[in-house]
Amino acid sequence: MITRNLLIRDPFANVVNRAMHDRFFRPSREWATEWATEWGIGSRLPVDVHEDGEGYTFVAVAPGVKAEEVRIETEGNVLKISGEVIAPAVSADENARTLRSEIGYGKFSRSFELPESIDADKIEAKLENGLLTIRVPKAEAVKPRTIKVAAK
Repeated sequence: MITRNLLIRDPFANVVNRAMHDRFFRPSREWATEWATEWGIGSRLPVDVHEDGEGYTFVAVAPGVKAEEVRIETEGNVLKISGEVIAPAVSADENARTLRSEIGYGKFSRSFELPESIDADKIEAKLENGLLTIRVPKAEAVKPRTIKVAAK
């Protein structure tokens, strides 16, 4: 009896490996900039979005952000959150140097297109313990309604 070993090949293995190779071996400054954009607060702001019958709740993790540094705007059914985290002056010594920097500083901006009309006049926002909470109510026309049935 003849036995043969089967070699199963993944046609996409080289593509994935090439992409991983390119990502890890490109210039470190380019990778660091991408990381800051994707994961730091640089241009992104981590946000959870929740919906109920009355509206939407946005909860953003915003450590170090001051209320006066946040701007919330609406246009139609688009909500835009933007602002800036300003790096604190750590030392007045001109010879001081940073040995490690992991905290994201700089401007951030996020936009969310909502599937239904909103009531922009009733939007509320609060910043508490590093969490930015924004409540965006739905317009009356799109809120669920319960209709009573009259019995005769």
